[in-house]
Amino acid sequence: MGITIAYRGRLADLSRIEDFEDRLIDLALEVGGQAQIWRTHADKDPNRMVRGVILNLAPGLESTSMLVSPEGWLIGLTDIEDAELGKLKEQPWCFTKTQFGPLEGHVALVETLAVLKREFLPDLEVRDEGGYWETRNLPELARRQAFLKEAIERLAQGLERHGLTKEAAEDPDILVKRIERVAAQVQRVLGRPAEHPPVTFPEDEIGVAPDPDATEALWDEMYKHNRRQQERMERSIEERRSRGEDDDSAFDNAMMDLGLEIPGEDEGDEASSDEEPESFDDQFEIDDALDEATANETSEEDDPFATEEERHPLLVRASDLLHELHTAFRQADESLEPSLRTLFQGAGDAMGGLAQAVSERDEDIDDYGLPIVQLKRAFRGLAFARGAMFPLRSAVSDGKWKELYETIEQLERDVFAELTRLRSELRPEED
Repeated sequence: MGITIAYRGRLADLSRIEDFEDRLIDLALEVGGQAQIWRTHADKDPNRMVRGVILNLAPGLESTSMLVSPEGWLIGLTDIEDAELGKLKEQPWCFTKTQFGPLEGHVALVETLAVLKREFLPDLEVRDEGGYWETRNLPELARRQAFLKEAIERLAQGLERHGLTKEAAEDPDILVKRIERVAAQVQRVLGRPAEHPPVTFPEDEIGVAPDPDATEALWDEMYKHNRRQQERMERSIEERRSRGEDDDSAFDNAMMDLGLEIPGEDEGDEASSDEEPESFDDQFEIDDALDEATANETSEEDDPFATEEERHPLLVRASDLLHELHTAFRQADESLEPSLRTLFQGAGDAMGGLAQAVSERDEDIDDYGLPIVQLKRAFRGLAFARGAMFPLRSAVSDGKWKELYETIEQLERDVFAELTRLRSELRPEED
């Protein structure tokens, strides 16, 4: 027994696919979710391209496919190959299970579909086992989901972490108001064009301590900007590769598409500027979490033979967790691939976030905003990894599943404790 949202529809105007994708990326970033732009095509026919976004709005929700076939139909993650080969004869139904996620995740997905129907998918059909699509009746949705007590408790814990007491988190009126804000946020983000002013950091005023809240907000915006750029870069590379460009040309041209400087292009002209050109890693986060950890932990001054004991304990545990997950799910069934993707993306974000948050930084790097934002990235990644574990119960033994789940849960708590400690330590004392 569970709660599933089923949907099918057609993108009315395929020329708006990038606007469709960009708004979904914005939505995921604004609500603390994850999203990945997708481009694949049939091996022998580049015109048979599947494109769109794989969306994770809240921990515990299954990945939501917003992928589009060459015909413009929304397709599920298991339909990708058939769509590439032209084997789908009609619009397929797509499914997202929400029973292991919080109520606001279910609501956010319903509101997302409502806006997409208005903006992009006029013939969208939705079937909601929670009844919320048809009625917008939150108490009824809560009643249908009440048998999943653990999911509700996780929501209460999340509310408490964001400033509400346990009693307030259990108050139906407060819960309703929070979810109403989530619904309004979805409507606002998806309803606006996906355009953003550039992120700029003001010059520090001599003798004036920077505002921690403003600094954190700026770094949050920089993180979102980098994630948007990363996904758009991937989209441009894949589209160029589908047109026959080799990897190097696709990369260079994609950099130019985004108005970025190609790494090493001006290395021979040192006299032209005193400033070092921006590198690719300055613009984009490192995708491979293990490479990111290495990049952030080593420098010319570091001991090249540093032992694992010299690394931050949280980073060591995140690395061990990633290794354990790879070992445990090495033989997992292909049908579990969407949940595995979410699991490893979350664990990778935890690894990458911790690598940037707890490693030594250059003196000119902000010592408050960067580590706080990267700890939030790690915390969010672990929440998604924990939520992805529920559909993976069948892939390992009960004992192993419990061990991995508790490891993720404990690391999540410890990262949150470090985030709380760092916020307290680095904020200037109030008079």
